[in-house]
Amino acid sequence: MAVREGGYTLVELATVLGILGVLTLTMNSAVESMQQARLYNAAQADAEAARQALRAYVLRNKRLPCPDTSTGGDRGRSDAVCSGGSGWLPYETLGLDIPERNRRLRYGVYRNGTIDLVDPAASSVDEPDIEGRSGLATVLDALVNAAPTTVAPWYSAAAPDPSDTGAGCAGDFPTNPAFVLVAPAADLDGSGDPAPGFDGPNRSFATGASQCVATPARPPNNRYDDVVVAESATTLLGWLATSTR
Repeated sequence: MAVREGGYTLVELATVLGILGVLTLTMNSAVESMQQARLYNAAQADAEAARQALRAYVLRNKRLPCPDTSTGGDRGRSDAVCSGGSGWLPYETLGLDIPERNRRLRYGVYRNGTIDLVDPAASSVDEPDIEGRSGLATVLDALVNAAPTTVAPWYSAAAPDPSDTGAGCAGDFPTNPAFVLVAPAADLDGSGDPAPGFDGPNRSFATGASQCVATPARPPNNRYDDVVVAESATTLLGWLATSTR
């Protein structure tokens, strides 16, 4: 009976190397998924912190701030006078620390004609306006009943398609929020500069080329993981009324 000499055959070595390769790919995929989840969770936290900071600003000033329209949001302060309604989140104005560039939020506020949430016109009231909120409440109420427009920040109210990898801004039923926040996570669509981290239609919003953002309810997938928070005029009006009683 022949005795097998020590060592491995080429077939055995190839099998072992194949198994090691599969394990390496699995581990790399798991690490990548964990990293993507971490970035997405951080984007959600950043967006919620910004939403609360904007609400606090509204409570103090009875208006929303101008965006920071500097190139990369480095100024951190809202413009003293702004003509547009989109830019970077004015972190310092809101009392927030300015994060690194790839984590900075894009911010849009409704400003269209007589409905201007940055500079609401004073409104006459039948009773003393102790809180000074009548002007803002009036324009928010007007926004609730305003016709939709694509010249102010908007998103499609159509049901989001999880498989959609297109622009996402050609849908019907545009909806205008009082303000919108877009927090980038990973750069899944590989767009890179000039809007690193922003995916899908949010790339154009981040560069100022469009007022359209992705639908807030759009779920993340392998090509999209931005977090969009859109505060409706109805929600903000109800919150303002409750907070200033």
